[in-house]
Amino acid sequence: MRCGLVLSVSALLVLGAGCATTGNERRTLLERASAEIAYEQPSRIVMDAAKGVLRDHGYVLAPSRGKNALRTQWKIDGDLETTARWSKVLIVGQYRSDGRFIVRAEQVVWATGGRTAAHPSIANGDAGKRGSDSATNYVPGEAYSPAKPVFSRALDLEWEILQRVEPRFANEVEKQVDIYLSGPHS
Repeated sequence: MRCGLVLSVSALLVLGAGCATTGNERRTLLERASAEIAYEQPSRIVMDAAKGVLRDHGYVLAPSRGKNALRTQWKIDGDLETTARWSKVLIVGQYRSDGRFIVRAEQVVWATGGRTAAHPSIANGDAGKRGSDSATNYVPGEAYSPAKPVFSRALDLEWEILQRVEPRFANEVEKQVDIYLSGPHS
């Protein structure tokens, strides 16, 4: 096995058990286990797997400054005229002092409620005034949302990277999670 763990799989299951109380306990435990992985492979192999995962999720890579950092362009799911979900991912890899390589995926999600009318002070003439025809014109380009973006760790993407880089190890983690969930702890 060419993959190292900071904690043993059984220790991860015990630590994650208190947090895994939703209907998707299995997925939660698998993703938490992948968050503790340190790879013994060269960074190129791990980052190539990360690129593949991003591609499979429909992301387009944006220019990045380093070989161990990936960032995406905005991906838009939904209809911009009504409701859309914008998301962007950053994956950063780094070597630990023991020579192993870790990756962390972060995601920002932004929900928009459709396009919005031009602000009255920006529009020309009567735009924005009640009864004006131009008050219903919509601004081309990005949608507007009063909601703030949500930043979070993308453990699901980290799990998929582990499955690509170390499929046998990932399979073993799945077996251990299934054994744990079928026992008296579930």
